[in-house]
Amino acid sequence: MRLKRHLHYAAEAKWDHKTGGTAQLDGFTQRFDTPREHGGNETAPCPDQLFATSLAGCIIDTFNYYRVMLEAETIDFKVNASMDIELTDTDGYRVTAINIDVQVWSDKENQELNQRIAERATKYCHLTKSIEPAIPTTTDITLHVE
Repeated sequence: MRLKRHLHYAAEAKWDHKTGGTAQLDGFTQRFDTPREHGGNETAPCPDQLFATSLAGCIIDTFNYYRVMLEAETIDFKVNASMDIELTDTDGYRVTAINIDVQVWSDKENQELNQRIAERATKYCHLTKSIEPAIPTTTDITLHVE
């Protein structure tokens, strides 16, 4: 598979005249809302949750790219992404830490390959690589052998 040298994605978000909105993403629709604790209706994920979802999804997509390319057999794969957000005295809320927990289930025959693929996925996910200089990010990989 030949990789493109340049990618471009766009989202257009429109206010719902309440406490959230809807984003159009190249044929997909994604709702978002403000949490109740900040005066919102919480009828959809907040942008912070969607940001964490983007990080987890990027690692899963990157894992799948290498899994297919290297023809690995994987039983299951899961990513939990979380972040700490702090209210600062001068800049409002800031993301101060991102934690990524990767879980891979493999048989014995593929365990080393699945471990290597998980390491590559966390290393080459372009979203986490892009934010690491600005936000401290920790990653843990756990391999479950069945």
